[in-house]
Amino acid sequence: MDAMIGIKLAEMNRSIELYGAGRREQAQALVRSGDGRAMMNALRDQIETTIADEGRLLDRRTKDARQTNATLLVLTLLGAGLIALFGGLSVFFMQRTIRQREAAQSELAATNDNLEQIIEYRTADLKEANDELQRFAYIVSHDLRAPLVNIMGFTTELENLRKDIFDEIEKLRKELARLQAESDTAPAAGNLASDFDEAIGFIKSSITKMDRLINAVLRLSREGRREFKPELVDMNLLLRSIRDTLAHQATEANANVTIGDLPAITSDRFALEQVFSNLVDNALKYLRAGVPGQIEITGREMATAMVYEVKDNGRGIDASDYQRIFELFRRAGVQDRPGEGIGLAHVRALVRRIGGSLSVKSELGQGAVFTVSLPRFWSEQKDRSEAA
Repeated sequence: MDAMIGIKLAEMNRSIELYGAGRREQAQALVRSGDGRAMMNALRDQIETTIADEGRLLDRRTKDARQTNATLLVLTLLGAGLIALFGGLSVFFMQRTIRQREAAQSELAATNDNLEQIIEYRTADLKEANDELQRFAYIVSHDLRAPLVNIMGFTTELENLRKDIFDEIEKLRKELARLQAESDTAPAAGNLASDFDEAIGFIKSSITKMDRLINAVLRLSREGRREFKPELVDMNLLLRSIRDTLAHQATEANANVTIGDLPAITSDRFALEQVFSNLVDNALKYLRAGVPGQIEITGREMATAMVYEVKDNGRGIDASDYQRIFELFRRAGVQDRPGEGIGLAHVRALVRRIGGSLSVKSELGQGAVFTVSLPRFWSEQKDRSEAA
């Protein structure tokens, strides 16, 4: 278009110059030649073509812009819809979570109420059963003691009658010896006396053992009725007192009892004294012959409990007897020491009553370690609720 315009302007300038120079005919001939008109028509066609092309480009760009705007609008609406959907879902799930939480809390509250009622019923049942068991043990112990007293009385009378009886037997023996030709067939009063004394000894021994067992049952019965009183206990002082009490037994057993730095604890003092007295006494009782005894008492503080250990280098306990030694009237190993099988059963019952646990770890010939785990701060009310 610039080239065509330049040619047309040059042709117009030439015509003007010819006309100005007085050469009108040449100027008119140049105009009449039609070259300028043809150039203008060509220029007009080119402009119209350019305008048409630009129109088509404008239509296409407008269409593209509309499509882009429509796409953007759809994406915007879709995004807004997704945002609204996610917002609605969030609100829905939050409300559902809140409802579920409220329902769970309501159910948990109802369950807690139900559990509290069950615990109260169970606690009452257990208390009633325990009281009944204690009354039964007390009555049975007294009923068993009555025939024992009678047996012991008759045994004493038999001992008193022994001289008269065997005097009569001796007279009969002499009479029979006189009547019989051979005196060696006569009864031997000396053997009868020895057998009689032996039988009386067995009866007395059995009576004494049964009396000890009855006393042990009565002791357990009374202990079950005793009200515990928690207090802060200095375990170092308590164990030193126990060691001093058992000093004579330790000397006879050639044993040394050492006490580590023990943490204090809030519990029943008398129960603790019974527990550790029994454990130390057992350790002294079952040491190995010919081996100096070493008994070590240690303690450590845990997050919610105090752990105490009584360790010895005695005979040890077979793994199969770990539970047996804690059963009432049951003993394990060689029975060459006095006892009724009450001590460890009593110790475990006491430890449980003050909210703790008792365990043992041992090997034959390698000694034993008794571990007592007790709550740091114990109260009887807490112990009853946990037991229920």
